[in-house]
Amino acid sequence: MAKTSTSMTIILTGLTIITTLAILSIDGISTNMVVLASTANQTEDSEPVRVAAGGGNGTAPLTVYIPDNVEVKAGQTVTWYNPTTVGEPHTVTFIFDGNKTAGVVSPMSVSNTTEFTALPPGSNNEPILIPGEEGMNTIVVVNARTFNPVVIDSSENVNFISPNANYTLTGTEKYVNSGWFLPNGFEQEYPGAGNTFSVTFEKPGSYNYICILHPWMTGSVTVS
Repeated sequence: MAKTSTSMTIILTGLTIITTLAILSIDGISTNMVVLASTANQTEDSEPVRVAAGGGNGTAPLTVYIPDNVEVKAGQTVTWYNPTTVGEPHTVTFIFDGNKTAGVVSPMSVSNTTEFTALPPGSNNEPILIPGEEGMNTIVVVNARTFNPVVIDSSENVNFISPNANYTLTGTEKYVNSGWFLPNGFEQEYPGAGNTFSVTFEKPGSYNYICILHPWMTGSVTVS
């Protein structure tokens, strides 16, 4: 009976030790994950800040920014890149004036004598043309102010910038758009698209942005 009691005591002691170690291990993992998540939004002045726009693959592409909120100092630069394994485009679009919201496609007037040729020739492409009056038709096209990198300043000047731009944000702009950018090697799917977009933030504040192709995809940069 004494042996049985001793054996039970040893077993119970062993189980208690194992349980305690398991709890400590889980707590340690949780703590580490919280620390990692926190440090993703805390950067030193000299550290490069990179944000993934999208990700995943053709079966399950991601439409999120990772991380979706970063904290930087005035004068720091944030660079967005696209790590998706397929040619899924994204944008980084700051809309400071609600009147400057831009749709991906837009109707435009065009002479009804204008002829369009599909590229590549013979491909299954055709423009949307709506017959109009007075020698004009309406064509539906991709809006250049969403496809190309563009800045609209406080004076309503529209300035197109180069793909893969490094732009310095003053905080007075009405609209800043990265243009469509894709993973390296997929540029040919949307000729003229880039791979990255970098913004240097001059003034403290909170700057919200979206992917204009996936409007539910949002992020923010807090500058101190």
